[in-house]
Amino acid sequence: MKITIDHDTCQHGDNFADRCLAATIRHPLGHNRYCTEQVEDDGRPELTVVLIHDGQEHTLVLRNQTEVEAAALEGLEAFLPAAAARARAV
Repeated sequence: MKITIDHDTCQHGDNFADRCLAATIRHPLGHNRYCTEQVEDDGRPELTVVLIHDGQEHTLVLRNQTEVEAAALEGLEAFLPAAAARARAV
């Protein structure tokens, strides 16, 4: 399955957006997907999550439940590791 989430058009605050992102990653079909732009059954067993953030697309391919849970816990940082590393360094 492939889902596309567009944070650039989301009307929610940062904390809610991160919780919404986590819930969408954990339950791509069973969650109110406020920022979800597209859900596509691509016939693949893994979950591909495309996040649009600040005009750029960031993609994660999650191959098992452990990777799904890790990405859900990390939230935006899972998609933007370079930005997260800079924020931790400050």
